[in-house]
Order: sequence, then structure tokens, then C-alpha cells
Amino acid sequence: MMSWLAKYGLRYGAPVGILLCFVVLVLHMGQTVPLFENSDEAEHFLYAHTLASTGEMPLIQPREQLNEADSPLARWNNHAHHPPLYYAITALAIGGFDRSHLADYLRPNDLIFTREITAQNPNKWLHSPQPAIDETPQALHVARWLNTAFGLITLCLIYKAGLQTSQKHSIGLLAMTFAAALPTFISIHSSVSNDPLVVLTFSAGVLWCLRLLHRRRITWRDDLLISLILAAAALSKLTGAALWGVVLLALLLAIWRGRLHWQRAIQTLLIALVLFTTLAGWWYVRNWQLYGDPLALDATAAMWGRTFDDVQNTPLEEIQRVALSYWMMVGYRHQPVFAPDWFYALAACLVGSSLIGWIWPKTRPLRWPDALVLLATLGGMIALLIMGTLNVDISYGRLLLPAIVPVAVLLAIGWHQLPLKLGPLLLIGYMIAAAVVLIQELPQRYPLLKEITAQPQAVTPTDWRAGNLAITGIDVHTTTLAPGEPFTFELYLRGSHPLNPALSATLIDSITGEPLGQADVYPGMAPTDALPANVLYHAPVTIPLTLTEEALSPRALLLQLRWYDVADAAWVAYDTGPGTLQDVALLRDPRYTPTMPAQSVDVAFGDAITLEGYDLTDMTLAPGDELLIDLLWHLHQRVEAPYVLTLQLFNEAGDFITQADGPIAGLPTYLWQEDLQISETRALPLPPDLPPGTYTIRLGWYHLDDWTRWPVTGGSSQDDLYTLPQTLVIHLNT
Repeated sequence: MMSWLAKYGLRYGAPVGILLCFVVLVLHMGQTVPLFENSDEAEHFLYAHTLASTGEMPLIQPREQLNEADSPLARWNNHAHHPPLYYAITALAIGGFDRSHLADYLRPNDLIFTREITAQNPNKWLHSPQPAIDETPQALHVARWLNTAFGLITLCLIYKAGLQTSQKHSIGLLAMTFAAALPTFISIHSSVSNDPLVVLTFSAGVLWCLRLLHRRRITWRDDLLISLILAAAALSKLTGAALWGVVLLALLLAIWRGRLHWQRAIQTLLIALVLFTTLAGWWYVRNWQLYGDPLALDATAAMWGRTFDDVQNTPLEEIQRVALSYWMMVGYRHQPVFAPDWFYALAACLVGSSLIGWIWPKTRPLRWPDALVLLATLGGMIALLIMGTLNVDISYGRLLLPAIVPVAVLLAIGWHQLPLKLGPLLLIGYMIAAAVVLIQELPQRYPLLKEITAQPQAVTPTDWRAGNLAITGIDVHTTTLAPGEPFTFELYLRGSHPLNPALSATLIDSITGEPLGQADVYPGMAPTDALPANVLYHAPVTIPLTLTEEALSPRALLLQLRWYDVADAAWVAYDTGPGTLQDVALLRDPRYTPTMPAQSVDVAFGDAITLEGYDLTDMTLAPGDELLIDLLWHLHQRVEAPYVLTLQLFNEAGDFITQADGPIAGLPTYLWQEDLQISETRALPLPPDLPPGTYTIRLGWYHLDDWTRWPVTGGSSQDDLYTLPQTLVIHLNT
């Protein structure tokens, strides 16, 4: 019984389990990424929508003409250079849905297009929280699910390719698992795009070639199959025609090895060419007639070429973007969502472990004809990407996914060669890591508005109003942060404003008043002119804290929220409320080192703070001068009550002369933290009529409301005021 489970569980149960995991991750991503926010999703959908609505394919239009179009349906319908097979299939799938208000869903994020602000704006579109007014969302999800089905077929082809090259189900499973957990592979199969179809057809063609190398005859069914695959690949995407090169190589290898007679190979090619011409030739003829060349390269370059879209990247930066986006990239080029750094480190370890498996002393893992076909497929895709990048900004790893079969199989063979069955363990960890990234990290990048019935009591109420648009509360998520880290808070709002203003959220240095971080966003990625007045919403807002050149001492940060009209960058004034929240977080710079004074002491004030040292900058002063003293503090705990330091001057008789009071600059007691050191300089102005003599300096901490002082321990004190040692008495000159 156990042997039967081991045999058939590996053969059937494990692949089904991997497919189910893939479906779960794809459906989760489809629910997480808002409508049309996948890369070029709106453009792909508009192509299919045009076919479904008119029965005609869109034409390649000059960029200027598209930019001047009044309707977003025309302005964003800019993918007419792609072959039509995928869009025809999608048009059939969405044709029965009411898409009459599609234009309403294509409201661009003008922070990107008008103000060119991309930071913190991964969303190309604004998304109203109002209920859908037609069936466009359902049509979009059906189109996404169609690509999910293509992905399931592709995964089965990858499994079969791994099995075909090695005769081992375990290698097929490893290859299948790698692809099923690859975030970019998941991303394209949860979006509307022609990439999944070209990946599927290319994978089918590579599998056909691998099977050819292991067989001694070829049938008319094989001829028909490869003919259909070649035509489908070419009609899916321009790069699909490159599959011809892989097929030709496989036929030559089969002839070389004596597995196929050259006349039979020519017969296969002729049949494929005839059917290809019949099924796909019209597309190239149409391009020739409309644009002057069969691939419409000039017309495409006029729309997408580097002349119009000149991105100044070095070759190394292009390679880096390809590598990063191969493993994970969601969204648009202006602000793509990549994986966290730790995931790329894991990816590097996975590739490295496979390379170790390849050099591990074991049986020969792969026949050279299979290896040649796989490497040629991968090399061909890389060459096409390089050539395309020279003319168009397409340095994206997903464009290498038509070669997913060779990548997955070659990596899987290396993992299979590892000792102690480490390969499956690595892949399980990899799939878990991918799930964590997609389930935990990705939703944070696309935070839609959420409707609530009442504002939680823990939220700080604000009631800042600009017309009918009101910020009703703020809930700070991050209370301590370092330069370079994000500051996140929950914004509560209701109502709308006719100017559709964007929110400018700024962190301000409480000492200098300078901004230390800013984010301009539409909260919840929603238009602010389309929110109902009686509904309360909330959404997180994140501000990246600037990494300053110099280390900063611990200090409070202020949060300033302002609305502005994106069209002319004019501020929208508040009718009520200041728009600023004091002391929302504590800045702790790990680079900061407090100044160590010359005099060391150990004087505690209550349980909250200890004076560890001080230094007098000048011990000989004249009346009217300013006494400066450097203090080194060690904080032990947060104090909710407002305490301030008093610095007092006494004469030799013990009479009080003057004082200067105040908190540590930029650091109120309710932001104090355990084990926090800070140095500061206090100034005590001397009276202009101060007589010459010797004076004593005392200091202490008192409550602002009831004037009670913290008790002093560890030094000479009087009335809970610490007295500096006599050796530091100040001599005044007349």
C-alpha cells in the first residue's frame, strides 16, 4: 500500500498539489492588485475590448494622435502592434459582459502624468470605492482567469519537459515547483496580458522538440501539432516567431543522430510552413499593407522607440532590472513593485545550489542534444531581449519567460543532483518564501480605501476640513524610526472636494523646521472628488524618511497634511484645523553619537533620567553675557507627564538670581525611551546688572502642572536641585 502511494502520489498527487498552490497564489494576487494595475493591463484589455465591441483590430497610431485623444478608450489603446490571437480569445471570453462604462475605470493618477511624482504611487489609475456601475470588473477577472488556465497548462508542459529530459518524475516536479512559485510567473498569469499565451506556446514547442530527440519516428499528428504551435506562437507575440529556430535546431539534431531521415524532416518543415502561412501569414501581409513591413517595426518604434521613451540606464542597470524583474515585478515601470532584498538573496542561493548540483560527482544528468536545445532556447530569448532593448525600453525579466522550460529544467536537474535530498527541501522553502512575499508584502503596496462605520477610539481625532473633504483622524503605526525607514499612519477621511486634490504628507524636524520626508498620494488610490459625504473611509499612508548626510540627535517629528490641486499645484486651504500633528514619532539615528563632556557625573533625577556629564564652555563671563553648558543625558523610560529642566543661578549667599527652563529640544518626555543618550547645550542669559562674584549653578526637573520636582540622587542637592561642584563656580568680570 505504501509503495503504491509513493509511486502514484509522486506521479499524480504532488503535481496536483503544486497546481493548487499556484491557483491559490494567482487568485490571491488577482484580488490584491487593483483593476488594470498589472503591467499594461488596461492596454491589453482595451485591445480585446475593441475586438469584442467592433470585430476589428485596432490600428497603430502615432503617439501624438493618441495623446490628443479625448476618450481614454482611444488614448490608452496603444498595443495594436501585437498579433491578435490572445486578444481574439479574450474577446470571446468577455464579449457577454456589459462594459459600457469602461472609460470610467481608466482615470489616470495625475500625480504621475501631470506632476511626474512616482514615489509612493505604484498605481497608474485612481480607483473609486463606489460600487461598480457595469460588468467591467467581472470581465477583467474572467480575462485574468483565462490566463490562469494558460498557466496551469504551461506548468504541466514544464513537468513533462523535466520528465522527458531525465525520465525522472522528481525532476519534473522540481521544475514545475520552481515555475509555480516564481512571483513574476504568477503575476503574468493573474493579469490581462499576451505573455501567458506566448509562454504556453513556446513551452509546448520546446517540449515537442525534446520529444522529437527521444523518438525514432514522426507522425502526421506531430506535423500538425508543431504547425499549430508555430502559428499560435507567432500570432501571440512577435517573439513567438523565434520558436522556428528551436524547431529547426531540433530537426537538425534528429537528423544528425540518425533518428530522423532528412527527407522526413523536410516534409515536416513544408507542412509546418504551409499551415503557418495559411494560419498566420495574413497577419504579416496586413502589416506590410498598413505599415510597410511585415513586422510593423517602424510603426512600433515610432510609438515605443527610445526616441520617445529615452531611459538613461547603463548596461549594468539594464541587466540588474532584468534580473530583479525576472524573479518578481508587479505593476508599472514608473514605480514597480519588486520583492524584498531577502527574497533576491534567497533566489541567488537557489541558483547557486543548482550550480553546485551540476558539478556534484554523479551520473550524467542530461543528454547533450537536450542540453543544446534548452540552452539554444534560453540563449535565443536573451538575444531577442538584448536586440529589443536597444530600440525599446523593454528590459524586463518577464520577456524571458518563453524560455521558462529550459530555465526550470536546468535548475531542477542541479537541485536533483544535490546530496541528502536537499533539492526538494530548498524548493519547499522557496515556495513558502514566495507565498510570504505575495500574501504579506504585496497588499501593503496597493492599499485601497476601506469603509468603516465608526472611527476607533484609539485614533487621534483631527476634524481638519477643506470644503466638504475632512480628515477626521490619524492613527500612527510607527512611533520610532531611523533615517531611511518608512513612517506609516492610518488616515481617516470623509467627503469630497471638486478639485480632486492630492494629499501631501510631510514629516518635519521639530528642531529645525525642515522637512525630513514627504509623500504625495491619493489616499487609498481613490479620487477625492468622488467620495460620498456620509461614508467614513480609512487608508494607510507611508512617508519615507530622508537619509540625511549628517547624523541627527534624537528628536520628535511633526506630521503636516495638506491638500493641493494637482493641475496647478495650488494649496487647498483648510476651513478648520491646522493640518499639523505635533510629535507623532521619535527619530533615533543609529549613526548619532552624543558629545562626551569633560566632567563625568552620575546624578539621577527620579527613575526617568540621569545626568552623566557636563561641560562649561566659558568660566569667566561679564554681566549680560550668556552662560553655555553642555549636558549629557541618559534616558530610562517614557514619561507621560510634562516635565522640563530648570537651570538656575545662585550667589554665594544662596540667593536665587535667574533661571532658564525648558524641555530637551525636540524631545518631549512622552517620547523618551529606555537607554536613550542625548547631549544638548543649555543657555542661561545673565542679568546685565549682575554684580561680580562667585555663583553656583543648580539644575533639576519639575512637573509643568504642579511644579513638583524629581528627587535627586548621586550628587549634592538642595530642594531637589542638583548643585554643580564648587570647582565649577563661575567668576564674573566687571
